[in-house]
Amino acid sequence: MRIRYRLLALSLILVLSVAKIPYVLGKTPTLQNNLITTEVQQLVRQGKEAYNSSSYSLAVKLLQKALQLATTSKSDRIQASIHSNLSLAYQQLGNWDAAQSHIAASLQLLHPSQSNQDSPTLLKIYAQSLDIQSRLWYVQGKPEAALNSLQQAAEIYIRLGDEALSISNSINQAQALQASGLYQQAYNNLEQIQQRLSTIPNSIIKAQGYLSLGNVLLAIGELKRSQTALQNSLALVEKLPSSAKTEVKSAARVSLANMYWAKGNLERDRNTTRNYNNIPWQCQERTFPNTALRSYQNAALQYQQVLAIPSSPSIQVQAQINYLSLLVETGQLSAAQALWHEIKLSDFPNNRQAVYAKINVAKNLACISQKTAADSSVLGEIDSLLGTAIQDAKQLQDSRALSYALGNQGGFYEYLAVAELHKSPPKSISKAYTDYLLTSQNLTQQALLLTQPITAPDIAYQWEWQMGRILAAQTKDERAIAFYQMAVESLKSVRSDLLTINSDVQFSYRDNVEPVYRELVDLLLRNHVNSEVPQEYLQQAIVNIDALQLAELQNFLRCNLGQILPSDREIKTVDNNAVFIYPIILENRLEVIFKLPGQHLEHYVDFIPRNALQDTVTQLRSAIYTRNPSKIRAKSQVIYRWLIKPIEPYLQEHSNIKTLVFVLDGELRNVPMAVLYDEPKDQYLIQKDYALALLPNSQLFDLSNSQLEKPKLLAGGVGEQQENVETRNFSPLNIDELQQIAKILPSKLLINSQFTSANIHKQLQSGAFSIVHFVTHGNFSSDPEDTYLLAYQQLIKARELNNLLRDDTVNSRDIKLLVLSACKTAEGDNRAILGLAGLAVRAGANSTLSTLWQINDTSTSQLMVQFYTELKKGITKAEALHRAQKALLAQPEYQNPYYWAAYILVGNWQ
Repeated sequence: MRIRYRLLALSLILVLSVAKIPYVLGKTPTLQNNLITTEVQQLVRQGKEAYNSSSYSLAVKLLQKALQLATTSKSDRIQASIHSNLSLAYQQLGNWDAAQSHIAASLQLLHPSQSNQDSPTLLKIYAQSLDIQSRLWYVQGKPEAALNSLQQAAEIYIRLGDEALSISNSINQAQALQASGLYQQAYNNLEQIQQRLSTIPNSIIKAQGYLSLGNVLLAIGELKRSQTALQNSLALVEKLPSSAKTEVKSAARVSLANMYWAKGNLERDRNTTRNYNNIPWQCQERTFPNTALRSYQNAALQYQQVLAIPSSPSIQVQAQINYLSLLVETGQLSAAQALWHEIKLSDFPNNRQAVYAKINVAKNLACISQKTAADSSVLGEIDSLLGTAIQDAKQLQDSRALSYALGNQGGFYEYLAVAELHKSPPKSISKAYTDYLLTSQNLTQQALLLTQPITAPDIAYQWEWQMGRILAAQTKDERAIAFYQMAVESLKSVRSDLLTINSDVQFSYRDNVEPVYRELVDLLLRNHVNSEVPQEYLQQAIVNIDALQLAELQNFLRCNLGQILPSDREIKTVDNNAVFIYPIILENRLEVIFKLPGQHLEHYVDFIPRNALQDTVTQLRSAIYTRNPSKIRAKSQVIYRWLIKPIEPYLQEHSNIKTLVFVLDGELRNVPMAVLYDEPKDQYLIQKDYALALLPNSQLFDLSNSQLEKPKLLAGGVGEQQENVETRNFSPLNIDELQQIAKILPSKLLINSQFTSANIHKQLQSGAFSIVHFVTHGNFSSDPEDTYLLAYQQLIKARELNNLLRDDTVNSRDIKLLVLSACKTAEGDNRAILGLAGLAVRAGANSTLSTLWQINDTSTSQLMVQFYTELKKGITKAEALHRAQKALLAQPEYQNPYYWAAYILVGNWQ
């Protein structure tokens, strides 16, 4: 966990975080009974102070008492305001029923009349209560209902002329739109907010507006735009009077540091792999590319600047803890130890934030102790910190914080058990190991029980996963599998934006989500290595690896694909000539599940360690780039033996098989299956009688027969040299294939200066094209900012291209095939292939044909012309590509795999 000073989702009054109770009682009229009025106002003020310091149970007690006194005053406004604030406090405690009851009572008391004669004060309180209701809907996973409440409030703010609250409301709307899958509307909202902020006078509210905007952009993965907004906030606050700027300046710097940290983590994850043997309380040995280190250095600089200027003790401590985590994560242990001795946790009031801070520090100390072989006293200090966090949470009566503290102490004891096991002689189990494991199990059970009444799947899944690991360590596999399955179900119920499911408890997708799925699959298959695996387990393994890949793609795209695909669609395939092959990479072996038409699932295993598989893939890719045929064959035959050799007897028995459909995992996505080499027969896989296709996930594409009938093609590209396009330069391209393709199929061409986003949009509106074919420079990366197509003197980023192809006025489902010629995926980026899949899914295309690397050669034109010539004959897309690749391979000058292996078909192959 990392404590981060950042705004929660759906921030409220004056663009403040919802960690602040809105000042809805600020203009309450004086009551006749001055004694009651004074007492009510004092209780409300104390309730706000308790809430703002994260003491939510105390806030509820104070506000409840205020409500009892206010009931006798017969003031609807007073009662309604207290009800709203109670709803907000109960939301923080996860008591949704009480939160709903209070916000409903507030809105009923405040509902404006139809005569439009209500006072501005009443309308403002009503709108703020709608904002609070929207937050309730949002955190319960109902973004559409949240959006409706926000839009009602927005009308009132506009009517009142309150620009600050209107902007705050618009920021919240953008986040609700994004969660609803309405990405373009969300993006447009954020664009408008940025413009509105630039037009209002400089003020602390404007600076807070940029800060809030920057945090929302950070939450949805728009890191460059987040950086701009946060820097705007900093630049603006420097111009303000010194008395007004310190807190906002510190908050903006911490948010900017968080942005750089997130940027560094993306760079790290794109270029490195994770060790899945680690449990959460174990430190990972990481390597960092230079791009990640530069981002981490920028983050460190921002934290240092926060610590160098006076600010509130809580911000200081939060910055110190974040900086401590960064230092530990990047291996700067001496600096981390020095900083630890400077942190004064006592500067935090006793609140939820303090509980999380203690847990965070404990985890950092555990990591330091593991890397420096510290003495056992440090372990005692860690346990004491966690014990204090538990007692603090109990005193606060905060079930969520208590669950998190207990669960983490359980995780600490799980780590102690693992460490003890490593110290014991082989095949012996010490009493200490057993005791640690049972203590961990007991604490985890307590933590899990606390999540049930408060409906907290974002932390419940962590303890379900932890319980699964603990039971698996005791070889209680059936019970362990049950808990893992519960964890997967909890993850499904969490918002698709897995990076921001809870702003108090930040975590890495790759470290904290992916292992749940992989460990479950490992558990399902591990005890059946030498025996037949039950069909139920094989099916569950496929379902879970599918779920992992869907979650990974949603995490990569920062969107909910369930909002894009029709909710009632059924996945069906009428292709009885295809075999599905699922390679699953586990830490110590490669499991391969496959299914032939009308047959049971089959399974085999190869005991190849993950790092050895990674090395083989890396060496194969390098050999292809350097065009070294002997090394290509040497490495690709190894992968052939892993994936294809065991299936050969089944393929020989089923002569009807025409297509091999690969649902690839991890690093294997970077291998073109066409290049796999059968050494005994001296054949590449493409030379055999099977067409090849890739599915990133079997649930994402409509696999029903979608062969092209009378295809119509929109084709375009840029052949001319393009310079200084968003600081990039692009060399000339051979686009002769466009004219040649137009001779084969009915086509509309957009060449060079005609190839613009505006013209693409115009053509898609005017005609139903079943194929869209672009010949231009392009790049696919797990960085959305580095995923683009080159148009004439402009870059079309992934989002804009999605919107061009999926415009409301365009029947995007008519696009059966999207062809991206001369594009490439980012070298070494294990998730870059997701860019192709994501583009196809979000654009509504049934399939995408592209290249894993750029080939600027006449061979591309030849292959594409042959592909369309074959496609016109009415065969499947996969078979048309298969024939085109074989035709290219048959030419002496193009026998090297570099020329023909790059082409991949992603999605529906029919």
